[in-house]
This record gives sequence, C-alpha cells and structure tokens, in this order.
Amino acid sequence: MRRLPWLLLGFSLSSCGADAIAPGVHQPFNPPAEYRVWFQSTESCSGLGGDFDRLQFFRVPGDEFPCPSGMCVARWTDQHHIYVAEEFVDNEIVIRHEMLHDLIGRAGHPDPPFGASGCGLTWSSWSGRIAAVPHID
Repeated sequence: MRRLPWLLLGFSLSSCGADAIAPGVHQPFNPPAEYRVWFQSTESCSGLGGDFDRLQFFRVPGDEFPCPSGMCVARWTDQHHIYVAEEFVDNEIVIRHEMLHDLIGRAGHPDPPFGASGCGLTWSSWSGRIAAVPHID
C-alpha cells in the first residue's frame, strides 16, 4: 500500500519556534558528505544562499515520528535543526526539502521554490529517482 497521502501530511514537516521532538528520542549525527552536495543543489535551484554548517541533524528512530503537524518523516525548526526518521536519512527529497526550509527561513511550501517551478521538492513535483517515494507493504 502506498503511504504517499499520509506522508504528504507529515511532509509539511516544518515549524517555527522551539523544537518539539521529545528529548532522548533523537540522536545527533554528522551529515554525510552527500548532504553538502544536496545543499549546494538546493541553493542553486532556489537562487538562495545559506550556511550548511549551521545545520544540526538529528536521527529519530523508525520511519515517522509525531510532530506538531501530525506524523512526520522529517522536520526543520528555525533553530536550524533537521530531524529525520532513520528510515529516511538517505532520502534526497526529504533532506533537501528540509534544507530548503532553512534557506527560506520559514514553514510553508511556496512555489517557487518548493514546487515544479522551483526546486521540485514536494512529492508531487519531485523529478528524482522513483525509489525516493516511500511505500509500505
């Protein structure tokens, strides 16, 4: 069964203000080198500049987690924190989507830069690998 409709809700992922992930549930991790390349690609497609090194990444166990907008696979906060369900730490669209929130500095999904007329970093506009769209059986 496809999980796409549920993840669209969770892929709203962003929030301003204090982090709302329960302490002790998430673990910091050093981003792989590929994340820096993805950040540069996101800067390029959005026409925005940012600072990759201010981002802090946190792994959350499982394939989703509760957040203020529902169940999420990832979430950005205005403290430059990106929380990612461990099942999605290698998922380009998920990571770049959150990076784009950091570049625009807010929640919401304006088009551009999120939609097809910008970076294409929503499930409906993603032109990356088909495998990037999550499924559950």
